[in-house]
Amino acid sequence: MTGWMGTILRVNLSDGTIEKQPLSPELAHDYVGGRGLATKILLDELDIHCDPLGPDNMLIFANGPLTLTGALSSGRYMVVSKSPLTGTICSSNSGGYFPAAFKTAGYDAIILKGRAEKPVYLWINNDRVEIRDAAAVWGRDTRETVEILKKETRKDARVACIGPAGENLVRFAAIMNDADRAAARSGVGAVMGSKNLKALVIRGTGGVRVANPEEFLRPLIISNHIKKADLGIALEEFGTPLFVDIMNANNAMPTKNFQEGFYVEGDRINGAEMIEKTLVRSKACYGCSLNCGRNTRLPSDSKYTGRGDGPEYETIYSLGSNILVDDICAITKMNYLCNELGIDTMDAGSTVAAVMELVELGKLSEKEIGYPVEWGDADAAIRLLEDIAMKRGFGEIAAMGGQHVAEKYGAPEVFMGSKGQGFAGYHPRAMVGQGLLYATSPEGGNHTTGNTVQQEINGIPEPMDPLSAEGKAELVAMRQNETAFVECCGVCVFPYMLIDGSFEILADLYSAAVGKKYTEADIRAIGERVFNLERLFNRKLGFDRKNDTLPKRLTAEPHNDGIGEGNTVPLEEMLDEYYRVRGWTNDGVPTEEKLKELRLA
Repeated sequence: MTGWMGTILRVNLSDGTIEKQPLSPELAHDYVGGRGLATKILLDELDIHCDPLGPDNMLIFANGPLTLTGALSSGRYMVVSKSPLTGTICSSNSGGYFPAAFKTAGYDAIILKGRAEKPVYLWINNDRVEIRDAAAVWGRDTRETVEILKKETRKDARVACIGPAGENLVRFAAIMNDADRAAARSGVGAVMGSKNLKALVIRGTGGVRVANPEEFLRPLIISNHIKKADLGIALEEFGTPLFVDIMNANNAMPTKNFQEGFYVEGDRINGAEMIEKTLVRSKACYGCSLNCGRNTRLPSDSKYTGRGDGPEYETIYSLGSNILVDDICAITKMNYLCNELGIDTMDAGSTVAAVMELVELGKLSEKEIGYPVEWGDADAAIRLLEDIAMKRGFGEIAAMGGQHVAEKYGAPEVFMGSKGQGFAGYHPRAMVGQGLLYATSPEGGNHTTGNTVQQEINGIPEPMDPLSAEGKAELVAMRQNETAFVECCGVCVFPYMLIDGSFEILADLYSAAVGKKYTEADIRAIGERVFNLERLFNRKLGFDRKNDTLPKRLTAEPHNDGIGEGNTVPLEEMLDEYYRVRGWTNDGVPTEEKLKELRLA
């Protein structure tokens, strides 16, 4: 096999058994790797009704056949499991340099089952695999953990670990790798914590072969145009915070818990403000030349201190405009804190916003929280984040997520998310296709299962009315299928999803890597197979149309002044068309005919 390493590593933490098995070529070609391979394994092997935080749940790390090949942005991996936050399947994505070590150690996937009796970490040094005692790092933050475990193993090892939030089973805990990169969504860090697994420490020194090096080189050279595209240039200059200005200009910047779409203080938290106040240098994940990452340091004149990476746009929205914090230094501090504690910044912001609105409505008191929590109070948000990670006081309630908090205090309508997971930073009343995408995502309000920004906001490859339902079902289904394939390959969505013409390049790269010709239509069909497989997982748990929902704020309350004024998301209309496009029943269930077409039945 080329592209793939050909080996799956299985670790049972309950009894300590470690097994290596060959990767089936048929399984590889049908489900590729990453998200697809892990989803197939999970659906085939998991007791689907298990407790997500029980020993029977599985946690699967998977890279893809393009990881480490030299393809642009080929430093990604996936973590797939049953989510403790949503109860659905979940797939969380991360970059950095850990994926390269993971693959060069010789593995396409690492499957973790069971629960260790005491805290442990997994030390993988190429073909040597050990389960080691983690007493020295249990209770430590992620930065300390990385430092200590590198001293215990090898300086050139890469570490993916949980922080206190994962140890304490916070429902939106993240897995952090390379200190500042995060497989953050859906609570995969809590699943890892439930297994008493503190970290995966990996050193790899192997190589990756592609089937046709000369054929691989041609699309690799062509892919250089991606960096020269307008978005590629802007990403290198400003990083993902460039989306602050784009979203704000289109009344699509979620503000005050999605009550509004324009943040008047946007200029104080955008990419230019980061350059002026906090930026040290731009940086890239493995195998990427876009350099969209930001290495930052808090300035001496700030009340906050620290150095690290970020924040990304999603953090700026969730812990900035969404809770009315207008200080990029405060947002940066919260980002550092979430990384160290191991918390998903998006659901952190979604939860804090729900708390602030509950306080504003008189549903939740200062006495119940233990201190004042009001809109725009960054210090209160910081204190609440610390309490959440430690499950201290009111933090134990908030650690269950924004939906739980909103329901507990009698105002479920203030939770801005779908299927229990908070939304990403794109306001659906200003771009209704994104609302359909959130509602139909297998894991709730995620942005990495597809995105409609390029079409609805940027008009690429051709303009679409962001306020109209017309064409959105086809757009969303296409983007979901494409993203699923991208996340199977072990590459980043940015170059292959956001820049016109790059999906054809991806088909050529994949073909040359694995030695079999695939067209754009072929790889979209694989993505469709994977997306339907995820739908089947959720369907077995009872999920259908009743779960493909959005908050009433988006479907019944008109948008505020500006672009889209008076607009709501016509969700039911779009769902009817979306299910038709998907080949599902009107209840959102894949038909037998569709499953046979996709070779899933």
